[in-house]
Amino acid sequence: MEKIPCEMIRDLFPSYIDKLTSDATNTLIEEHIAGCTECGDILKAMQTPEAEPPAVIKEQKKEIDFLKKNKRRNLKIIIGSISAAVLLVCTILLSRAFVFGDYLYGDWIACKVDVDGSHIVIEGTSVDSAHGISKVTFEEENGVVTVTTKAVITSFLHSGDFRAEYTAKEQVRQVRINDRILWDDGDEISSLVSAVYETRHDFMGDMPANNQTANALNISGYLGDFQNELSTSARPYVWKLRLVDGVSESARTVMESDMESFGYILLGVIGNLDEVQYEYEVGGETVIKTVKAEDATRFLGQDIKNCGTSVRLLNSLINKTGLDSYAIGSVSNSDNGHAIMFEIVNFTESEIQSINVSMYNNGVDYGSFATSNSRYFPMKKGDSFGGGFAVDDFSYENFKDDVTGNELTLKFTIKTTDGMEYKIQEKIRVPSQYGTTTTLKICGSAEDGFTIVQ
Repeated sequence: MEKIPCEMIRDLFPSYIDKLTSDATNTLIEEHIAGCTECGDILKAMQTPEAEPPAVIKEQKKEIDFLKKNKRRNLKIIIGSISAAVLLVCTILLSRAFVFGDYLYGDWIACKVDVDGSHIVIEGTSVDSAHGISKVTFEEENGVVTVTTKAVITSFLHSGDFRAEYTAKEQVRQVRINDRILWDDGDEISSLVSAVYETRHDFMGDMPANNQTANALNISGYLGDFQNELSTSARPYVWKLRLVDGVSESARTVMESDMESFGYILLGVIGNLDEVQYEYEVGGETVIKTVKAEDATRFLGQDIKNCGTSVRLLNSLINKTGLDSYAIGSVSNSDNGHAIMFEIVNFTESEIQSINVSMYNNGVDYGSFATSNSRYFPMKKGDSFGGGFAVDDFSYENFKDDVTGNELTLKFTIKTTDGMEYKIQEKIRVPSQYGTTTTLKICGSAEDGFTIVQ
């Protein structure tokens, strides 16, 4: 009988082990392995049950199971820790917003201060009616008293108003509120004077510092955009402002007066600046106007450079130029690019029912409007009202084309909720540039008279 190949016999082993082969096939397989040791060994190996895994494998399995359980536990701990951290942060933020408060810039507070020797009384309110003063602290050093305020979201815990008193250890010579100088040796200091004084610097070659002073004065709001050119190779040191837009003949007188005023102040607070030049076009002709340090000294009546060391002297200079009646405006990035906007804040105890605003263009009353929109009125203390004049409102063609350089002033009449009407006598000059927003404050009282201040 012909011998069956080992490969065929081995292919039958799985069925043979599972007892699926016939008796005849079983006989063939058994006769084959009786004479073939190799096939017999293979069948025997296939019939032997798998041995238990070694102890090391068992230990590895236990370790893997432990790591899986530990991972789940750690995940719960991490999630719990993150939740606790988020809750803690939210608690801190809410406490900061409603209880402890955050720093508030001085220009966001309307206040008045009375100083009697070493005793100070300060009271005021937050410009933003949504925030109230939560804390007022005093620090003093060498006669300078700094009042620091914290503001929180207005709630039953804190309103917008505050009043605080302090007795210093020595004679008070200056009072500051946060970042702003409020009072200096008997003189009240406006936010404009304080902002300009804080930008004083010694070297006109420092263009970023120059720009800070120009921004504090809002020069571009009144003269329009300009390019800078510095001459520092030899004295006199000159800062030239090259106006981007031309100047109309009708606006020339006003703009040149502004150039002199701004020039005096720049020369006063920039240590080694000798001359300020303005280059601009009038009727197609290039004009250069120069303001020298000696011109500014003559105007002030003493060395113009002393303004860099005395905020009272700078205050006197700005008052003398008339810039103290200028409202500080800021260029708006909103949709009001073709309008002159303003925001009025009520800092009086009176409730205001309506406001009438008149606009003057180069001294000519071109129009006015009154408003008592229920959305804003009556205005209680701390409330604000926003309004403005759109480009299409202006009456004169040269006004429509370009207001830069025009003498733009506002005059106000207010009516209180008791039906009484009060005319505010002073006019407030506003930036003559479209896209600016000016913040003004109504102060005073019905008894003593209302005023408009920066």
